[in-house]
Amino acid sequence: MHLHTGGRSGAGRADPRAGRSGAQALRATGRGLSKIVGFGLSMLLLAVASLVAIPSMVAASGPRAWGMIAAGQAVGAVAAVAVAYGWGMSGPATIARADLKGRLSEYAESVVCELLIFVPVGIIAFGLAWLIGRDYGLYAGVGALSTTSVGLTANWFFIGRAQPYALLIGETLPRVAGTLVGIMFMASGSTALIGVLWQLIGMLAAFVICTLWILRPWNALHRRSVSRRSVKTVLWAQRHGLTATLVSAVYSAAPITIVTLAAPGVQPVYAVLDKVQRQVNAGLSPFTVVMQGWIPRAARAALSTRIRQAMALSVVFALALAAFMLLIAQDLMHWLGGGQIEPGFVALVLMSAITGVYLFENIVAKAALPALGELGVAAKASIVGMAVGLPLVAVGAVLLGAEGALAGILVGILVRLSIELYAVRAARRPGAADDEVADGEVAGMGMDAT
Repeated sequence: MHLHTGGRSGAGRADPRAGRSGAQALRATGRGLSKIVGFGLSMLLLAVASLVAIPSMVAASGPRAWGMIAAGQAVGAVAAVAVAYGWGMSGPATIARADLKGRLSEYAESVVCELLIFVPVGIIAFGLAWLIGRDYGLYAGVGALSTTSVGLTANWFFIGRAQPYALLIGETLPRVAGTLVGIMFMASGSTALIGVLWQLIGMLAAFVICTLWILRPWNALHRRSVSRRSVKTVLWAQRHGLTATLVSAVYSAAPITIVTLAAPGVQPVYAVLDKVQRQVNAGLSPFTVVMQGWIPRAARAALSTRIRQAMALSVVFALALAAFMLLIAQDLMHWLGGGQIEPGFVALVLMSAITGVYLFENIVAKAALPALGELGVAAKASIVGMAVGLPLVAVGAVLLGAEGALAGILVGILVRLSIELYAVRAARRPGAADDEVADGEVAGMGMDAT
């Protein structure tokens, strides 16, 4: 007698394809998380190195000198955006789509244009910071120059190639090393000027290393087949990305200059608060990077849902970030200020709120709007937000000190965010059918496996 168990009928048999699919999903998830960790590690190291340098500079030359270095760095932050000329916004997608020759051509074009821009813009930034810095003009000028050199970054290339550990080795470690050497010199008795000079050296070393790394196959393989466009053509093609990033950077950097001129007595306190929120958001930029890649990869019919999911996740993350910042803010400020700079509770609340709102606004402006083909809205929103916020910063700094300046910044960012959210809502197509997320993406993150 033969007993038929039904084992071959298919009803109780596991589909081997399901197992393979699950294994592939796990491998893709692992690769995606590895990339997120890699990018995050670079941003974390840079943020920590920059923050650790603050108490060393305060101890070496005093709060006033540090405040003027910070003011110069704010000027340099705007100059860095001009030097980068929009590649940070448009570059990752271009590199991700290009073949080897296209990647080499794009990066070579960027190097030529950025170097041509760096020299005059660096001179202007140095001179402007010198004027703002008054008695500490040299400190402010070198601070501006060191931050201007950030515009020579190659991180957009490595983001497009999904190579976080190449970014870590080629760019992050040299920059961190320069900061650490500066800290060692300051601990040995040197002034804060030496510390910021070493930061500049680290920035320039990173640029040279990355350029040699990326362009190393140029002569051997593709000298004849790779062509470069004229500088004029390249600069014109990058104009939209430049406008969006430059206006945003001006609004981010201008308040510390306004406070320095309008209310110099509260400048050191404001400088530390401003520096912390900047570095925290810089350290969390991998979150924005992931969203920049995940949202555009959705099918057209699924784009609306993808944006809604990304924004919901971003709101939760931004709220958690603001709460965490408020929790640690007092102890963090005491340490960074070397016990000499103690902001009030209201200032800490406003700084924490700005950190969270700015993170969410970054997702909307840099990930959602470009995916919808509405990149110009970000520039327009920044202009309006700046027109509203900067006068409030000046008035608030004079009347209420650091708290008033921070309140003005927060109002400006909220105005900008409101305009961008309205544009996102208007651009999303109602009633679109949703497609499944493509295989090989990390669930909920969309980091592809390649």
